[in-house]
Amino acid sequence: MKKITFIILSFLLMATACDIKEEGISEEKIILVSNPYGEQLITQYDVPFEAKDAAGNEVTANATFYIDGQQAASNILRFEQAGSYHITAQLSLEGQTIISQPLQVQVIEPRHSTKVMVEDYTGTWCTNCPRVAYKLEEAVSQNNHIIPVAIHYSRWAGDDPFGFSDIHDLTTAYNISALPSPVINRTLNFIWDENYATLQTELNRVKPLGLALSATVSGTDLNIEAKVRFDMDFSQQDLKLVVYIIENGLHADQANATSYYGGQNPIPNFEQKHTLRAALTGVFGQSIPHNNCEANAIYTYQFNGSIPAAVSDVNNCAIVAFVIDNDTPSKMINVQEVSVGDIQDFD
Repeated sequence: MKKITFIILSFLLMATACDIKEEGISEEKIILVSNPYGEQLITQYDVPFEAKDAAGNEVTANATFYIDGQQAASNILRFEQAGSYHITAQLSLEGQTIISQPLQVQVIEPRHSTKVMVEDYTGTWCTNCPRVAYKLEEAVSQNNHIIPVAIHYSRWAGDDPFGFSDIHDLTTAYNISALPSPVINRTLNFIWDENYATLQTELNRVKPLGLALSATVSGTDLNIEAKVRFDMDFSQQDLKLVVYIIENGLHADQANATSYYGGQNPIPNFEQKHTLRAALTGVFGQSIPHNNCEANAIYTYQFNGSIPAAVSDVNNCAIVAFVIDNDTPSKMINVQEVSVGDIQDFD
């Protein structure tokens, strides 16, 4: 017997006029059920279903949803096991019970690993920032699916030699008013509490898409290919791809008021790791065409151009690419990283 957990959201069910009329219900009262992700779903992922009448009026709140004849607790459904399921909705109207025709959905196991990005808003002048840098490196040593990006804030020209030019766009969008501020997965007001368990919770969430990356250098040119593969239909969502270049091996004295790194202040010649040097797509990303977001589709982004001037040594660089849902607001769905000169396939 399939084990099913129920929660709250929407999907596609249809009832034909002839079947409804056989029940003695008029055509105007047909229930239509929809969901934003199509007929292929993944296990362990909350999917919202909604019901509408034939005129398009929302009736979800008054409908009861069933999976294979078992009543769900709400309109958000989570499938624990792969397989084929039939979804129906039932509505009482004017003393009559309307039952929609079943929608068959196929549920598959997720094909992609989950990775977590932490954008660490930092500065060489920031006395408390070494604490987050230390905690992040400690977390990465426990799980390499944690991907840090250090975004340096320069208060004035020359204040931080690695200041990122577009940082104000990000700090405004994500309400960053103090350093350090490590933001998890591009989620508004989701500041990392510096506990590994918080990141592990995010790593335990399944993801409906994955990324593959390759990056090579030819003379002074950088060649990047990023691919996004979808397990579910996201053609109704406004998705964007963001591509970063980050650099290791950068050094500068680091202000320090913590006990970390020996408690030195400043920490001389401190390595500034995972430093954001350029956003090739802009910090808010490049739109992915809706017809490239269907289940099993692969969207490909390519960059072939000069190595950004901010980069000191391209051999110390990595590419970080991630997909955000521009409607949530800008919550990251999944992320991938590859060192320049390497290939990272879907995983």
